[in-house]
Amino acid sequence: MKRIIKYALIAAAALSMQSCLFEQKDLFEESSSVRLDKLMENAKSTLISSEDGWLLEMYPEGSQRYGGYAFIMKFDADQQVTVYSEIASKFNVPATSLYKLSSEDGACLTFDTYNEYIHFFSTPNSSRYQAYEGEFEFIVCDVKSDLITLRGTKTLNTMYMRKFSGDPVAYLESVAAEEEAILVSGFKGNVGGKEIVGELDIDNRQVTVTSGDQTYETAYAIVPGGIRFYEPAADINAISIDIDGNIAITDGASVGTALLAVYPEGYRKYNEFNGKYEFTFWYSATASGAFPCRLTATGDGTTYRMTGVAGWDADGKYDETNDVYDVILTYSKSKGNLSMLLQNLTKNGEPVMYNKRYVGITPLQATKDGATSGYLSFESNAGVMTVWNGDETNPEYVLKNNGSVAGRNFDAFWVSTYSGPTQTSATRSSGSSLPVNYKFFGKTHLVWKPSLLKKIGD
Repeated sequence: MKRIIKYALIAAAALSMQSCLFEQKDLFEESSSVRLDKLMENAKSTLISSEDGWLLEMYPEGSQRYGGYAFIMKFDADQQVTVYSEIASKFNVPATSLYKLSSEDGACLTFDTYNEYIHFFSTPNSSRYQAYEGEFEFIVCDVKSDLITLRGTKTLNTMYMRKFSGDPVAYLESVAAEEEAILVSGFKGNVGGKEIVGELDIDNRQVTVTSGDQTYETAYAIVPGGIRFYEPAADINAISIDIDGNIAITDGASVGTALLAVYPEGYRKYNEFNGKYEFTFWYSATASGAFPCRLTATGDGTTYRMTGVAGWDADGKYDETNDVYDVILTYSKSKGNLSMLLQNLTKNGEPVMYNKRYVGITPLQATKDGATSGYLSFESNAGVMTVWNGDETNPEYVLKNNGSVAGRNFDAFWVSTYSGPTQTSATRSSGSSLPVNYKFFGKTHLVWKPSLLKKIGD
C-alpha cells in the first residue's frame, strides 16, 4: 500500500509539473531560456550603467539576526567590481575583485574571487566555523533602472541594490555618524490612529514594534539620518533618529509622524566608565573583600579593559603591581552598560597561558551562596552586567545576572585552565593548581552577592 501511495504521489507531481510547462507555453511568447538570456543581459547592462555604482544593504544569516550593512559597488564591463563598505576599517580604501552573471539557478550574480568586504560575512575563522552565514551569490529576481531585487542563494533573504549617486566615502561616513548618534532604546507614539511601542536592539540592528495585539520583529540597516527596516513593521519602513532623540517616520503609511524617544533606565555612554574603582567581592557566603582596579576604554566602542584584578602575592596580600592578566568587559550600546562574560584571559592582547594551557573565566550558577559547585555555562553571552545607581557624582555599579541564558542566574565565575582556545567541558580542567597571583582575586571562584564597582577617582 505504501508503494502504491508513493507512486501515485510521484505521478501526480509529474502531471502537475507537466501542466505548469503547458501553461508557460500559453503565457509567454518566448522560451524560458530566451527570457533568461534577456534578463542576464539586462542585469549586466543595468549594473554597469550606474556611474557611481549601487548601494546594497546586505543581510547575512537566514533570520537576519545580525542586521543589514551598507555596501557600495561599482561594476564595469570587464567583470570587475570595486566595493566600499561600512565594515571597512577605512572607508576610503575599496576592495576590488571579479563578478560574473551565470544561468546556473536562474540569473545568478556571483562574486567569484575573494573580496575582503563582500566575503567577510561568509569567511569562517577559529571562533566562527560558519562565519556569519553570509552570501556572495545572489539570484537576480527583478531589474529596474534604479532598483535590482536579489535573493541570497543560501539564506533566501531578499535584498535590494539601489542606484547610488554621490561619494561613497561621504555616504559611509554619514552611516557611521548615524550609528554613533543612535542612543535610544526605543520609541512610541500614535501611528494611523493606533498607539505603537518600538524597541531597538542597536547592538544587533533589530527592531520590535507592538501595535495593539500585533507584534512585528525585523532587522534594519543604518542609513544617513536614520534606519531602514528589512520588512515593514506596523506600516513603518524607515525612521529618522538624531543625536537629540528626535524621531520621525520617513517611509511608510504615516510619513512625517513624530515619535517620542525612549531611553533605557540607567543608561551610560561608552566613555563614562573610565576611571579607578573599588571592587567589592564575595568568595563565600560570609567572606568578602575589596580591592582597587581600573577601567580603561579600549577605544573600539564595544569593550573596556579592567586591570589590577589578579593582584595577590604568594603571602595572600594584594599588590596592584602584580597584574598578570586583564579582564575584558563588553559595552552594550543598546543598554548603556558593561558585561563580564565567558572569556579566555589576556594580557596586552595576548592569551594568558599556564603550563601550556589557556587560562579563562567561566560563568557559574552556584548551588547556594558561597558554593564552589553548580552549573557552568560555556555560552559566549553568559555572565553578569552593571546596573548604575544613577548618581553622577558618586557612581556605583551593582553586578547582576545579565539574563542571557533562560532559566539561569549566574552569580559567580570560575577560574579554569583549558587545553585549547575554546572553552568546553571537554577542554576544561581545574584552576586550583594555578599560582595564587593567577587566581581570580586570589580565589578560584567569585560569588556575586551582589558585588559592587564604586568609582573612587579618575
